[in-house]
Amino acid sequence: MATTTAAHLTITPGRPASTPRRDLVVALATLWLTGGLYLDGWAHSHVPELETFFTPWHGVLYSGYVALALALVPASLWRGRPAGPVRDWVPAGYGPGLLGAILFAVGGAVDMAWHTLLGIEVNLEALLSPPHLLLLTAGMLMITTPVRAAAARPAARPAARTAASVRRSPVGDLPVVLSMLSAVGIAAFFLDYLSPFIDAPAAFDGYGNGQAFGLAQYLTFTVLVVAAVLFAWTRLGRVPAGLITVVVAAASIPNGVFNDFENLAAQLWPLAGAAVADAAVLWVAARRPRLVPVAVGAVTPLLVWATHLIGVQTSLGVAWSVELWAGVVVLTSLAGAVLGTLLVRRPAAD
Repeated sequence: MATTTAAHLTITPGRPASTPRRDLVVALATLWLTGGLYLDGWAHSHVPELETFFTPWHGVLYSGYVALALALVPASLWRGRPAGPVRDWVPAGYGPGLLGAILFAVGGAVDMAWHTLLGIEVNLEALLSPPHLLLLTAGMLMITTPVRAAAARPAARPAARTAASVRRSPVGDLPVVLSMLSAVGIAAFFLDYLSPFIDAPAAFDGYGNGQAFGLAQYLTFTVLVVAAVLFAWTRLGRVPAGLITVVVAAASIPNGVFNDFENLAAQLWPLAGAAVADAAVLWVAARRPRLVPVAVGAVTPLLVWATHLIGVQTSLGVAWSVELWAGVVVLTSLAGAVLGTLLVRRPAAD
């Protein structure tokens, strides 16, 4: 059977496509699941006597899962009139999400048994618990469904985007942006112990291993932010307006619930850098589209960490030497540029 390719996603003709409005319902449901995760995480860090699986916070988390799973169910099944092969009941891009819904249910059962037998984990143990990692994997398959679905619609590709197609989709890129907000928020949750937004390592004059760990934190979240934006670019062939700012906000702000937002300036200042990075990437996209992934990789960490350090300076004071903090900004920018370069495609031969 013939296939067509949008970015790196292969689409089989005949598969039904979802609508932007349907994707928006799914994206909104991801926010419920993500909010429940952070609420449950807050409870694990603030309620030390928590010793049961059946808590109000788990109730919010798993009700969010139910809402998201129901939103992923094909419309033909809701109407009770499925037609054709089973594989054609599912909109393009929704298959992995439905698989994730099944795995999440399995993970929830395993998590309940795990807590019953071994008790409730706290701190790093909770993030590395095998049932929780299964839930993470399943949740990511579900949450990224709107991105895959948008890539499966021909109108999502730059060559097919006309003024008429944009007018017919008032929802625009909102489902993709909300999906990435949830995906990065959940990834940042599970990488909380490596977050420079929360720890602000540059504010502490630790030598040796302390500085090395701080550098590792900056590099880790550089990869997280840049990879998230490039994930959308590889699927859509473009970076939706404002996506960098949303991704950075998801990586920097929600985790503040764990330390009661002690370093809020270090979390908020990076949004200014992210907004400028968004504008810079749009400028590059209009002039040199092939260089967008390199621009994302180089400009995003350069501006985000520079403004993050301004926030650290205004609130806690930067204790690192100029060589160290400036080197971190340059090194992360170079690392991001390398990631972007890996995705630059050579022009097709005439």
